[in-house]
Amino acid sequence: MRSVALTVWFFLNVVLLGMCGYIYLLWLQYWRHISVKNQQTPELTYTQQQPYVEYYDEGDFTTAHQRNGNPLMRISEALLDKSERIRLFNFKNKIIARLRQVIMKESSNYGSVKNENPYNVPYRPQAPNNVKSDWTCDMASSVEKFRTLEKNDIDHLLTKNIPDVPLFDDNEVFSTCAIISNAATLRNSNLGYFIDQHDLVLRFNNAPTKGYEKDVGSKTTIRILNSQVVTKPQFQFVSSPLYKRLKLLMWDPSNYTSSINEWIASPEHNFIDNYISFRKSNPRSNFHIVHPQYLWRLWDYIQDHTTAHIRRNPPSSGFLGLAMLLPRCTVVNMFEFIPSERMTHRCHYYHEKVDVTCTFGIWHPLAAEKLLMLTANTMPDQTVFHTGFLSIPGYKSPICTSF
Repeated sequence: MRSVALTVWFFLNVVLLGMCGYIYLLWLQYWRHISVKNQQTPELTYTQQQPYVEYYDEGDFTTAHQRNGNPLMRISEALLDKSERIRLFNFKNKIIARLRQVIMKESSNYGSVKNENPYNVPYRPQAPNNVKSDWTCDMASSVEKFRTLEKNDIDHLLTKNIPDVPLFDDNEVFSTCAIISNAATLRNSNLGYFIDQHDLVLRFNNAPTKGYEKDVGSKTTIRILNSQVVTKPQFQFVSSPLYKRLKLLMWDPSNYTSSINEWIASPEHNFIDNYISFRKSNPRSNFHIVHPQYLWRLWDYIQDHTTAHIRRNPPSSGFLGLAMLLPRCTVVNMFEFIPSERMTHRCHYYHEKVDVTCTFGIWHPLAAEKLLMLTANTMPDQTVFHTGFLSIPGYKSPICTSF
């Protein structure tokens, strides 16, 4: 009888222990599943302006395929295993689909949203056909020469302080040019050394390099500034060393049909006093202003090459920089204008601000610009969506000079 009791007791203990082990395994599997899901599932954010924005924050994808500390400009797809290639393919398609969705939404709202046309841009038909990959070569003859404000444009104290020397001399040409976005996806990119190897490096607004050299480099040849940076006190434009000893270009939007007199009488931001103060404090500075009508000629070109109606606001500083450099560079490398797999909810690489509109745009016609950039790009998908830059041939490239 005692042996039977011991057998039953032992059996019950084994069953209880087995059940505990089974429950533990189920619990462990569940939390592993939750962990993977949190890492791989993009955050979904809703805003009134945009139906949804997908975010990806999967860390640094460039270091696994580097040689001698430099990211390879052309990385063979064979270096990625099957799952990585599938992930890259899916990410690319999601980005392109999202850009197209933004354009379609803007086009569907064309003319129907109050104050959607603050610059009184007239109706312009959309492109009838898809854009060719060599659109940049066509741009050389379709858009007027890059234009800055000149002394003889108007008799005004502002133009009297414009430098006598041009922003670029006619003989200033470059083999490789880099345009560096302010995107948060530059964090952990390790692209700094490669960026600094370019003949010319363009940056924007108040984006710093100090402390971020590993990812964005330290070299700066020219900065493009919007008029807010020149005007608002928090940017300390007149006194900050960030804007010294380099070329500067500022833009301020006008009404689509405004004359120079009308624009100067009522600029979007009252930059004139700070511009004059800066020039007087730095008389040797090469600081120019984009002719406001040139911004709208660029907008015309984007609309003429987009098969939907685009947002009727001026182009971004990034597209302005591309238009400025295409005549002077054999190749223009644009860093993180198309988001890579490091895509995150943050806006800029130098602070933690969250802004869902930074990547796909809510003011500039960013989505249309980025699709044009992708069309002209000569780099493989892995360089664009994995390493973090695309390449666009300049007017002096063999692609364009063969026309």
